[in-house]
Amino acid sequence: MEKKRQLGESVVLIHEDYHKLRYSGLIKCISVRSHSFPADDGNLEYEEGRDYRINHLEGTISRTPDSRIPNWANHVLYEKADFDHNLYKDCSNRAYTIWVDYEYDQEVNPPLDGLEAPAQRRKLQRVIDKLVGGRSIRYVVFGDSISAGGDASRDEVAFYQLFADELRKSSKHADIEVINKAIGGESSVGGLSRVEADVISLQPDLVSIGYGMNDHCRMGEEIWNGIPPGLFERNIRQIVTKIQEQTDAEIILVTPCISNPLWTHSSGDMAIYADILLRLGRECGVCTADVHELWLQELYAGKTHESLLLNNINHPNDYGHQIYAQAFRHLI
Repeated sequence: MEKKRQLGESVVLIHEDYHKLRYSGLIKCISVRSHSFPADDGNLEYEEGRDYRINHLEGTISRTPDSRIPNWANHVLYEKADFDHNLYKDCSNRAYTIWVDYEYDQEVNPPLDGLEAPAQRRKLQRVIDKLVGGRSIRYVVFGDSISAGGDASRDEVAFYQLFADELRKSSKHADIEVINKAIGGESSVGGLSRVEADVISLQPDLVSIGYGMNDHCRMGEEIWNGIPPGLFERNIRQIVTKIQEQTDAEIILVTPCISNPLWTHSSGDMAIYADILLRLGRECGVCTADVHELWLQELYAGKTHESLLLNNINHPNDYGHQIYAQAFRHLI
């Protein structure tokens, strides 16, 4: 079987417990380091045997007793449930996350019960045709803090830039202008209020719409979802309709990743919001990047919330942004 390569997978380790890597059938561990980018200042290359152990058959990694890899058991939120991030100065997993490059000989883990490949297979044909014809493309990124690039280590590894890089492969001559109009902390209510000023006025060729993370948030016992599912659906439908009626843009709805279930504001209802976006994609005739499904696959394969969320709450790390970009890839 042809060997595969996994680069920059994020891992958070506890004590000497083994952590499952995304893929099994490990052939060779290439690098285990402290920073996402090996050339970054302060990056530390960890050593097998001294800092970590690898189980090649199982595809797992663990700390050694005297490891230099930080132990997540020392994190301020270790073993804390229903935590409120506002009560802590720093909830981030940045200092505890390591990055692993490896080769493996299995393309996927064994089939995961109840999980399927994204059903939405609509393509961005108008955008591709423009690029192939050498025409420039204006891509507007619209949504909340994740779409703003939340906790990507640099802009070029945020999902929208990774996606733009994939689009550029369609043409060596066409230019792709990326304009980010996402705002951290915003829900679909805020998006609807500014869609004309921040999207339609730019007359884009392509728009990605990423809401749901703040909409689903539990605001207390009396307000389970900040924006209830019915209102969320109406807001997104109106955003899509306005863009369709006043521009020629192709639209991508983005289902959200999954917030840390131990966070006090996680409602547990993210699947409801993701299903709404998938259905609206079909009904409105627009594309959907189903990040939520891919995120579930990561968790079922053995990844942890801490290993995917840099802020330990709801922001993907660099590896998480790769998962987002993967959800976009089938659209082209």
